[in-house]
Amino acid sequence: MEQVTNQQKLKPWMGFVLFAVVMVLFIYVGAPMQTAWRIYGLIATEAMFLIVAILYAVIFRIPIKEMFPVKKFKARDFFGSVFLSVGGALIGLVSLAVVGILIPSSLESGDVQAISEFSSGSMGYVMTIFSMAVMPAICEEAIQRGAIIANFRTIKKDWIIVLIMGLFFGIFHLSVLRFINTAIMGACLSYIVVKKNNIVLSSLMHFLINFSATSLTYAINVTNGGSGASAQYTVETMKAALGLYLIMGFAAPFFIVIGLMLLNPESHKKIRFLFAGIAAFIMFAGGIAVTVANSTGTNTLVKTNISYLVDAENTEALPLDFSMEEEGTCTVAVVVTNAEGNYNIKIAKKNGEVVSNDPVSTGALRMYTTQIELEPGDYELIIVNCDGTINEKPVISVQINKN
Repeated sequence: MEQVTNQQKLKPWMGFVLFAVVMVLFIYVGAPMQTAWRIYGLIATEAMFLIVAILYAVIFRIPIKEMFPVKKFKARDFFGSVFLSVGGALIGLVSLAVVGILIPSSLESGDVQAISEFSSGSMGYVMTIFSMAVMPAICEEAIQRGAIIANFRTIKKDWIIVLIMGLFFGIFHLSVLRFINTAIMGACLSYIVVKKNNIVLSSLMHFLINFSATSLTYAINVTNGGSGASAQYTVETMKAALGLYLIMGFAAPFFIVIGLMLLNPESHKKIRFLFAGIAAFIMFAGGIAVTVANSTGTNTLVKTNISYLVDAENTEALPLDFSMEEEGTCTVAVVVTNAEGNYNIKIAKKNGEVVSNDPVSTGALRMYTTQIELEPGDYELIIVNCDGTINEKPVISVQINKN
C-alpha cells in the first residue's frame, strides 16, 4: 500500500489506539446524541468522526490529499468495486441468517429495527438519505479508510491490512448479529483503498450500499404510513431465510473473483474461478439442503417458496393449506424478497373465519413471524397483495411449525 508523507510518525499500534478512541467517542458521545436527537444525533455523530479524522491528519502533519486520497478512476476500477461489494453484500446476507440461528440472543439487540425506525420517513427522503447514506459514506470512510488505515500503510502484506480493517468495521457497528456482515463489507471497502489508494471508490460503494438499503426501507415505511415498524426476528425466521439466501447468493463467489480480477489484474489467477465455482455449488446445494431439511421436520406443517406476478391490489394469492390434529401453538415465519409493496399474511379456517390478518413488517429484511394458538381443524395461509404491489413479482418463503 502506498505510504504518506511523514509515514514514519505513524505506527500500526497507533491505528489500534485511534480505533479505541473512536469507539469510546461513539459509545459515550455519539450514542447519547442519537438517543436524544434521533436523526440529527446520527448526523452529529458522523460529523464527529470526520472532525477526528481531519484533526488526526493535522496533528501528525499528513497532507489532507494523502490521508484522504481523491483521484479519478477508470471504468474497470468502478465495476471491479461494484462486483466486489455486491459479492460481499450477498455473503453478508447469508451471515445474518447463520448468526441469528447460532446465536439467538443476537436477535434481541434491536439494532436492525432501530435502523428501520431512522428510515421511517418522518424526516423526509432527502434528509434520510443524507443522514444514512451520504454522511456515512464521507465521514466513516474518512475515519476508517482514511485516518485509521493510514497507520497500517507500512505493513507489507495487504491481506493483513484488509483483515484488521474488516474486523474494525465489524466491531464499529456494535452488533453481534451484523458483525460478520459489516466486517465483510469493511474488508471489501478496505481492499479497494489498499489496491487503488482512492477513497472516492470506497466512499461511492459505501454510499450505494447504504442508499439502496435506506431507499428500500424508506419506501416501505412510507407506504405503510411511516410507522417505522420493523420485522421481529426469531430463530425460526432465520432458518426459513437461510436456504433462500444461500440460493440467492450462490453467484457471490463469482462476483468477488471478478471484482478482484478487475481491481488487481496483475495478481489474478484463473484457478480462482474454479474455487468460485466450487463455493457457488456448495452454497446452492447447501441452500437446497437447508430448505429440504426444514420442510421435512416432524413438526413442520408448511414449508414452501412461492412466486407470482401481482396484477391487482387487494387480491389474495393461492392459499397454503395445513391442518391441526389437536389444539396447540404454531410458529408462522414468512420472508418476502423482491418486493417493495405492502403484503398481509392472513390465516383463516376453511369455513372462512379469519384467525389473523397482519401486515408483513418493514425493514431491510422483510420478515413476518408470529406465534398463534389454533384449534383442531383445517386452515389456510393466504398472502394478501395490498398497496403498491401491482406488477411486482415477490418471492415468498413460508414455514409453519407446530411447537
